[in-house]
Amino acid sequence: MLFRFCHVNCVYVGCRAARRTGVKRGENAVVFGCGTIGIASVISLKYFGCNKVMICDFSDFRLGIAKQLGFETCNTSSEDFVKKAGELFGLAHGLNGEILPYADIYIDAAGANSIFEIFMKYGKIGSRIVMVAVNNQIRDLDLLHLTYAQKAVIGSRGYMPEDVCDVMEIMKSGRWDTEKIITHEFPLCSLPETIKKASDTENAFNVVINFDM
Repeated sequence: MLFRFCHVNCVYVGCRAARRTGVKRGENAVVFGCGTIGIASVISLKYFGCNKVMICDFSDFRLGIAKQLGFETCNTSSEDFVKKAGELFGLAHGLNGEILPYADIYIDAAGANSIFEIFMKYGKIGSRIVMVAVNNQIRDLDLLHLTYAQKAVIGSRGYMPEDVCDVMEIMKSGRWDTEKIITHEFPLCSLPETIKKASDTENAFNVVINFDM
């Protein structure tokens, strides 16, 4: 059943991103991007001992799948991220004394420029962000803010053998019905239809070819 994942490499990549956060038991986390890497990240964060995790995206369809897996969600195109995160995690102080969500960890699994800006603006003192999504733009970095707020920016790419082992253990645990991220299956003879459905991100998540069909 494990190998029915459409993009199993992305699952390992998400686990690696969660590991790169240095998550400690009881911490809170926000993941931006409800794709395969984002879903794998939130599952891995919980597996590693994270207390509360919220996943953010623009797609209600994808967020609905995250909800079925038991995760808190936020559609950042229609909901107030700061308010919802504050209600879920509680409140903490920012660098200038402002009241911010008590989220220790941020993961960018979407690649939008606004995500790093959200972290810099709303991340509490001592928070950290792992950048796993591909974004090749050169960005300005407020080093003074980063230094005094004791924040960290961490890169993550690919995966290591320990991530593969952890994904295997996560699957065996049965805590999350990860098959929910596979929304459509097609036989090989329906390849054009498969590709068309896979591009419909508002109505499909992972689309797979079943060679037994």
